[in-house]
Amino acid sequence: MGNCTMIMKTRYQQQGFTLVELAIVLVIVGILLGGFIGTLSSRIENTRKSETANELEDIKQAMIAYAFVNGNLPCPDCDIAGGVGTCLAADLNDGVADFIVGGACKESQAAGNVPWVTLGLGRSDAWGTRYRYAVQDIYANSGAPFTLTSVNGFADIQEPDFLANADGSVSKILADNVVAIILSQGKNGYGGISENNVARVAVPAVNIDEANNTDDDQFYYTRSETTVDSGIAGGEFDDIVIWISEYELKAKMVEAGALP
Repeated sequence: MGNCTMIMKTRYQQQGFTLVELAIVLVIVGILLGGFIGTLSSRIENTRKSETANELEDIKQAMIAYAFVNGNLPCPDCDIAGGVGTCLAADLNDGVADFIVGGACKESQAAGNVPWVTLGLGRSDAWGTRYRYAVQDIYANSGAPFTLTSVNGFADIQEPDFLANADGSVSKILADNVVAIILSQGKNGYGGISENNVARVAVPAVNIDEANNTDDDQFYYTRSETTVDSGIAGGEFDDIVIWISEYELKAKMVEAGALP
């Protein structure tokens, strides 16, 4: 009888896990879940970047197609009343290209939203921020279509050369004679407007290159993505930038028979 009792106790004791064993299992499960979640999050972000880059290209082609039909690129949709143009409160953030009647853009070469209603696409990027768009007035003037002899593009696309100058002040020119710039302000959305027309957080002062993409001058920056703790002189950067050059636009217009 004593032997039977000992065997039953032994079997009973072997049925469950000890607290130490449970702790080890939970740690292993946590590590596996952490790795899976991290990988999944990375894949989601990569997908968003890819979708945004693809849509930017679609927007660019839609703008060129618009020029085939109308003889000019579309104007931006106004995002700020007044400013350097003649935008009114009624013009803001409605997705419609804002022209002065029979003339140039109300934004007057400042960047606004991509006119997603006018183009039929480009409402916002994969992070829910409006796409930003700037265009040279003469190439978007509805009253005077541009020609082969129209003035050169006014904007430059630059890549900061941090190897040449530690403070990032020396830049490589990637493209000049640019007539239109289209960009997403990336995951951080700094300086942008949400698809619900709410202003995003302003660009931090240390994010020099992102700030340069919101100051409405003729210089725009593009480079590899960097995080807030990268130590790069230009700071965090995740803008996705594409452009239309004067030569590309005119060549495609000629090819389509829209320019002589």
